[in-house]
Amino acid sequence: MRRVIIVLCFCVAARAQSPDTSVMQALLSEVHQLRVALEHSNTIAPRIQLAVERLKLQQDTVVRLSKQLEDVQQEFAREQSSRENQLEQVKLFERKMNETVDPVDRKKMDEEMSAFQAHNQGGQKLLQSLQAREADLTSRLRSEQATLDGLNDRLNQIERELTAPRQP
Repeated sequence: MRRVIIVLCFCVAARAQSPDTSVMQALLSEVHQLRVALEHSNTIAPRIQLAVERLKLQQDTVVRLSKQLEDVQQEFAREQSSRENQLEQVKLFERKMNETVDPVDRKKMDEEMSAFQAHNQGGQKLLQSLQAREADLTSRLRSEQATLDGLNDRLNQIERELTAPRQP
């Protein structure tokens, strides 16, 4: 770019010796427009680079949160399925308890049922915890996605500035 300016300056100097001032004015105008274009390019390039880097970071954040949300949803589905299976086992166990008449067996089954119910409560707390985590991640993901959309809009605006005709 500097070479172009130097060549133009030599051309201007060579023409300066010529009596044709309109050609000289045209060349000076071209040099001025070239300088303005270079200044514009030098000011816009860092803005573009900064916006692109921010966009990349934001995309990484959105991808990471999406993965975390997907993992929580899968874990929730597994736990819910496991809980449904456990409830079926409880029903079968309760039927078996109702059919048992031996007091020793009955007492043993009551103890097993108490242990199972304690375990079941822990599973319920885990489901609630996963639901809360899912809601939190969903909220954060929406927020980060909105930020990403804003950065995309900013890049689009910069692109429009670059393609818009400039006034001298």
